[in-house]
This record gives sequence, structure tokens and C-alpha cells, in this order.
Amino acid sequence: MTFVAAITTLSTRFLTQRSFELIVAPALADFDLDVSTASRSETRARLAVLMALLGAIWEDAVRGGDLARFAGLVLIPVCYYAFFFLLGLPGGVSRLSSAMVTSLVIAIVALSFAPAIVCFWPERQPPGDPEADLTRSAPQS
Repeated sequence: MTFVAAITTLSTRFLTQRSFELIVAPALADFDLDVSTASRSETRARLAVLMALLGAIWEDAVRGGDLARFAGLVLIPVCYYAFFFLLGLPGGVSRLSSAMVTSLVIAIVALSFAPAIVCFWPERQPPGDPEADLTRSAPQS
């Protein structure tokens, strides 16, 4: 699978059609142009496409819902797992080194993102339904 095909597949699977057409597709076109004319190294061109993909993911996440609600969904499993972890420590937190506590906190937070993303990720609109995509981005009162 080529780089362009992989980015296109990821984008059409996880992004709205609007984000793909306005953010990722132009970046892929620039990638093809930069690689064919050798005006930029292929690594820098790939990095530009990946940055566009991350920007499109951010756009969909921000436009799709409230970030405070997402943070709340992440904090629910964080608190749940942290409570049971701390409950099972025989000597308490004082016996753990700061590096160990930091690595456990990072692991708990990282593992808590998966259920939150599954529950919170905005629903994709079917291709060819541009009006539904535009109404989702309209301000709600």
C-alpha cells in the first residue's frame, strides 16, 4: 500500500467528507506535486501530509462536540482505574518512586483514551450527503 493510499483510506474511514476534501485532499495533491517535481524531500512532504491529517482530526473533534465532555469521558476510566490501583497498593503511594508513579499515570491516562474516543468520536456522514455535513457545523442555539 502506498503512502497516498494509506492516508486516503484512513481519512475516508475516520474523517468527515468535508474535512477530507478541504484539508487532506489538498495536502495529498501538494505531496504528489512536491515528489514529482523534487521541490521538497519526500520525508518533508510526507510530514506535511501527516500534519494535515492531524489537523483534520482535530477539526472533526472540535467541530463534532464539546471538548469538556470528552475530557470528562476520559476522566471516568482514569478515576476508576486509579482508585483500584491505589486500593491494591499494600504500602501506599509513599513506597513508589516518582518515576514509577509518573509511568503508571501516563499508562492509565493513555489507556483511558480508547473508550472515550470510541464513545465520543463524531458520527461520519455518508459520502454524497453534503447538506448533513454542513448542518452539523452550523452554530447551535
